[in-house]
Amino acid sequence: MAILAEADKFVEFFEDPDASDLAQDIRARCFSGQNDLMRALQDVVAEKRDELVRAAPYSELDEVNEFLGFCAGIICDGLILKAEAEAMLARFHASMVLSRSVVYRDLWRALEAALADKILTEIESEEIREWIALLVGDGFADTGLPNIGNVAQFDTPIIDPAEVDLAGSCFVLTGPMQMGARSFIISEIERCGGTVASSTSRKTRYVVISQTASKNWRTSHFGTKIEQAKGLIAEGYQLRFVSETALAKAIARHECL
Repeated sequence: MAILAEADKFVEFFEDPDASDLAQDIRARCFSGQNDLMRALQDVVAEKRDELVRAAPYSELDEVNEFLGFCAGIICDGLILKAEAEAMLARFHASMVLSRSVVYRDLWRALEAALADKILTEIESEEIREWIALLVGDGFADTGLPNIGNVAQFDTPIIDPAEVDLAGSCFVLTGPMQMGARSFIISEIERCGGTVASSTSRKTRYVVISQTASKNWRTSHFGTKIEQAKGLIAEGYQLRFVSETALAKAIARHECL
């Protein structure tokens, strides 16, 4: 059921006829066994990946975000098998991009520790599942919902404008904003006594999350600004994510003071 739910969501998400045929074959039980089914799944995924790569240059961020989809597929049945854990660890070992990503650091460490003795216990499997769930949400077995289209959850953004200190704070903007052109938003923040930087650093106080950010992990990306922010938060820096709506209200509130 979990694989069928993911296949149906894949069809809806990409409007892919091959995925539609696959979903119908799953319903009709046309496969001779699990290996036959997995080969068919891999063919559909590989073809779609090639199509996406042809449409735009493949970047490091694409690799980071593709791994989110890989994790979502693994967690969909709520179980982490030894072969799945080994496949994830192999991808870390084969990719400098993944191995140095702050986003996946805890998952990588959990995989290394769990497979150090070549045995995956139930406790270790559950710990890995929990780390993946923090990235992509719980699987179909837990929620009854497919994982395709989910995003990794970063620290909950500030939604209360009273928590946003404009004066003396350094902001970083991510994605297209509903408030207006970036130059306009920058001028508004500066008028209120704040500054805006083009990248996340130790001086950053707030990373603003666009109100229009897509919930599609594949097209919205984690983004280097968010990834850098997560790394700084993990190091203990007082940096917060803030919603675009909260920023807009904070600016309007500043005008009334």
